[in-house]
Order: sequence, then C-alpha cells, then structure tokens
Amino acid sequence: MSNYGEKPLSGEPGRDEVQTGGMSGDEEETQCRRFPTGRRWGIITPMSPPSVSDAEVDRRVLRSASLIAAAFLAGVALVNALTLLTDAARAGRPLDPPVPWILEYSSVTVLAALVPVLALLERRFPLKPGAWRGALLAHATGSVVFSALHICGMIVLRKIAYAAILGKSYRFFDEPLRDLAYEYRKDLLTYATILLVLALLRGVEERRRETALARSEARKTGRLVFKSGGRTVWLDARSLHWAEAAANYVDVRANGATHLLRISLTALEQQLRAAGVDVVRVHRSRIVNRAKIMEIIPSRDGDFHVRMSDGAELKGSRRYRHLLNRAS
Repeated sequence: MSNYGEKPLSGEPGRDEVQTGGMSGDEEETQCRRFPTGRRWGIITPMSPPSVSDAEVDRRVLRSASLIAAAFLAGVALVNALTLLTDAARAGRPLDPPVPWILEYSSVTVLAALVPVLALLERRFPLKPGAWRGALLAHATGSVVFSALHICGMIVLRKIAYAAILGKSYRFFDEPLRDLAYEYRKDLLTYATILLVLALLRGVEERRRETALARSEARKTGRLVFKSGGRTVWLDARSLHWAEAAANYVDVRANGATHLLRISLTALEQQLRAAGVDVVRVHRSRIVNRAKIMEIIPSRDGDFHVRMSDGAELKGSRRYRHLLNRAS
C-alpha cells in the first residue's frame, strides 16, 4: 500500500506500523518484532492465519469456473446445432437431425470435463509479473495437451453416439494435419478464455479471504491491516479521521498522514465498524470518524460541511445528513 509524505504513522510506538518486504520463518514465529518506521520505532504483531485455506479457495474457484463453463458451453452448443440444422435446410442438404447435436455436445462435454485440468495448471503456473515467461511456456504446452485430450475425447463420444443412435460409424480425420490445425486454433481460444476466467475468479476469492481476515483482525485488535505484495500497513482504527474514495482506491487520513489503499470504501467502513469505530457516511464517496468531528456547517443548498479535528473540511450531501444526525 502507498502512503504519502515522510511523516511517521504515529508518535506512539506500537499504534501504527508499516512492514516492507516479507518475514522469515523464524520471524513469523516470534510474537513481536521491532522495526524502524522512518524516524521512530514500531512493533509488528503477526497476522492471524487465514480463516479460509488455500485448498478451500481452489475448490471455490473450480466450482464457480465449472458452472460458468458448463452454462456457457451448453449455450454455444445449442446455437451451433440450430445453425447447422438451419443452414442444411436452406441449402437443401440432407442432414440427420441428431448429427448436429452429437457433434456439438460431444465437444462441449469434453471441454467442460477438462476445466479441472486447466484449474490445476492455472494454480501451478499463474500469470504474474516476474514469472510470466515461464508461465507462458507452460500454458503453451498445456494448450497442446488440452487440444489433444479434447479431440480424443470427443472422437470417442461421437463414435459411441453414432453407433448407438444412428447405427453407423464416425470418421473424424479426412486430412489429419489440416483437421488438427483447425481444431487447435479453436481449442487455443477456448483454453485462453477458461484460463482468464479462472484467474479472475481466483482474484475475487483471494480478495474475499483478505477482507474476512482484515475484519477478524480489526475485531480482535482494533487495528486495520492492508496488504499489497510484500508490503503491509497497519493502522490504529480509532486514529482514522476520514476516508474518501478515489477510483479503485481510498484516501485514508490518520495521525497526520494520508494513505492510498486499494480497498472499496464500503469494505473499509465494515472493517472500521468491526473495530468498534463509530463511522458515518456523509457523502457517497466519504466517511468520517464521528469522534473526530469538530463542527457541522450547513449550506444554503441543503448540503453541509464537516470540519474535522485535523483541520480538514469535507463536503457532505443532504442525502446522508440523516445518518449524521442519527449517529449523534
């Protein structure tokens, strides 16, 4: 997380702390560590273990991805099968009605069954900065294997379906090289799409886990914790004056310093409440700590301004005035 200025987070050791970089195994087992924060010293208290395990995150990602893939692929197969039937009828070509359904649903059935394989590859080779070259090579190889499994699987299903429903044999290869290249082009796009969905779902689940952990930390210690790569920011929740949304980030003012945190304003508000801080929303993009309010100044247009103990004057909206009155 980013924080502006050179000022330390707090004049009192142990209240607000910033850790840069990771901790070794021995340090993580230690209950407290002293470290420098600018010109002053603070204390690190290790975070509680995550309430949701990595295995559970993997299960949630796979479950969601499988449902999305099954629904989407089934819809694609339906549209493609109806298109084949319509085109054949318009051209006056003879076509057994079951054939399009066999061709399309044999393909998507195998694709849906291969989602767990892609989930394993996405977990093992995530596309992250610093490791993307190795991951790209792994996924290039994986896409070839994925296509081979898809082709073999759908050929087996089609042979079974043709024999059972149509009473005849199925032949896939007319020109092997051309047919394999044609299938691989389609499979490569499918592979990339499913991989993207898995990565997005994993990001969602990781953020949910971090949010739950942060709420637990706030409830137990009265502190807010934010992580960004190897950097962790702790803030004494009661030291917060106000916070304002800034696109995908939130500006947080606490102890004379401003911190730019990647979190939603709603999630921050929930963490503050979990820590026992009486926060109130005065604008759709602003919340304030009621204990830090010095004065409420009404405006002629029905809006108002809130003067905080740090000297800041924040504009409030008439839509949220009742929340401020209720809080007081």
